[in-house]
Amino acid sequence: MSRRRQSASIRAFGGAAAITLAALASVHAQPVSPDQIAYEMKVKDDPAVKTCVLGLAIKGGADETVDFQLVVARMKRADVVAGPAVFGFTINVHDRQPTPRRNTASRAIEITSAALVSDHYTAAARRRTDPFADGSWVASTLDAGDGSELLDVAASGKFQIAYTRTRPSAARVVEVASTPPRDLLLRFTGCLDGLQATE
Repeated sequence: MSRRRQSASIRAFGGAAAITLAALASVHAQPVSPDQIAYEMKVKDDPAVKTCVLGLAIKGGADETVDFQLVVARMKRADVVAGPAVFGFTINVHDRQPTPRRNTASRAIEITSAALVSDHYTAAARRRTDPFADGSWVASTLDAGDGSELLDVAASGKFQIAYTRTRPSAARVVEVASTPPRDLLLRFTGCLDGLQATE
């Protein structure tokens, strides 16, 4: 993974950076250290696309779980990866308290802004729209430089996930300060190598 730039940069994935960062700055939310962070790595390989996913389930003290997924994918032609890689991430927030009428462990929380923030890199997300709307916020880019910086941030395990929720309205900043397990990171890197096997 490449060396990050020393100057701070802001990435407007989907043109949402200005709106998201202004909303988050206006409330001055203090970073919160989560109670638990669990990493996972998944490979999705079908005839149309191959995808490498590095996921985090973050449990905080506010009875909320933040699901973050770093995604890198390439389309396939004749069962061979081809075309540019797509880099991105998703942010989803769930209430850990069960609902009164349903025996479920969590429910999706509506959020109005979301972003990934680090010392040298910030990327704002946008709401996933129909027909794929599920309450999550997403960001994506075809720019290899931006994608490389995003990978560096995720691999370092030192970044923040900022979001604004509704009902009740509140701003949250969750501090991630835990690097992915070495074996999991090696598997993720191996998946990325597979995406570059055929140019």
